Amino acid sequence: MKNFHLGDEAYNQLLNLLNNQHFTEKPGMPSDMEFLSDDWWLRDTAVIENVVKREGMWEIHLVFAHYQEPHKLIKRVISRHACQKKAILSATYMRRLAAKDQRGTLKVNIDDFRICSS
Repeated sequence: MKNFHLGDEAYNQLLNLLNNQHFTEKPGMPSDMEFLSDDWWLRDTAVIENVVKREGMWEIHLVFAHYQEPHKLIKRVISRHACQKKAILSATYMRRLAAKDQRGTLKVNIDDFRICSS
């Protein structure tokens, strides 16, 4: 494997940017985090289930994402199961129970996140 080398000019610019960040950044305000306690938007969320293996158990995570503002989301661990099939089945039922839109017409498009995979 080749070692990564950063040129002197790029390194100096990076250090300069890091040193100047103190002057360009400003501290956050309490109002910046109000979206966590302001739960009015949860009525218009798409619910997505996610089953993940952690420490030998299958955890069920539910992600609540606003369909018009997909960056506004909450992820919660709901339960854990020893059997993967039981976890997947439970996750499906929990998503349907948690969703305000039982038909599942509220969707979140992955392209809205503008993720660069290259």
